[in-house]
Amino acid sequence: MFNVHPEELQSALAFLDKEEERKLMRVTYSDDYNFIVRYMPSKAHEKAHLEFTTLLTVALVLLTAAPHPPRPPGCANVGATTFELGRRMKEADAGVQPTASDSDLPSVVLEVGSSESLTQLKIDAKLWLEHTQEVRLVILISIDPPIAPNPTFPRITVQLWRGFDLRRPSQLASAAFRVREARMVWAANWTVAAAPLYILLDDIFRGQVPAEYGNNDRVNLDTNGWRQTIITAWS
Repeated sequence: MFNVHPEELQSALAFLDKEEERKLMRVTYSDDYNFIVRYMPSKAHEKAHLEFTTLLTVALVLLTAAPHPPRPPGCANVGATTFELGRRMKEADAGVQPTASDSDLPSVVLEVGSSESLTQLKIDAKLWLEHTQEVRLVILISIDPPIAPNPTFPRITVQLWRGFDLRRPSQLASAAFRVREARMVWAANWTVAAAPLYILLDDIFRGQVPAEYGNNDRVNLDTNGWRQTIITAWS
């Protein structure tokens, strides 16, 4: 964790890009530090965000009429892209953005970590949701070593976070550049079995859903396959 002069942030990122294990590192920040490097400690963490991108892409394509297009209409995956939130840098593990939007920011973000970094993951969710209007949904996944009574499987916890309008005067007075209030709206333990999970198309496309998706209003992810990919990578 560091405090880097704003004019030196790009140089700090360039230096980090030279590191051999750069793909396992994510840059974020907090109220106290403007340059935090979060390290994904295992292959399972990397596979978790890669599988999310694959599953979301396939599921969106299958919502369209046959013959299906090679890529989901109206959106693009952002991968581990660096974004500027104000004068600070923020990287997601994965995400998606509507291509028709004027903003380069993602609409849905995935952050992956462990229970030791869960506090920072929650801070990351708040950064995305409270300092931008563009991010509609943040998905957090925490992956940890097995413990009793399930010594075979890694512990997998999933959380969904959303942003809500600041309406009370007391909230507005103390907002300090916040545009919304972030709250966890759903959580599940996938250690033994995955729970169903869907993403609203309205969230992905920020209310402008392309006609190719017909009357569909959500995309269901193959959470069983996602969980199995994490378990296989862990073992």
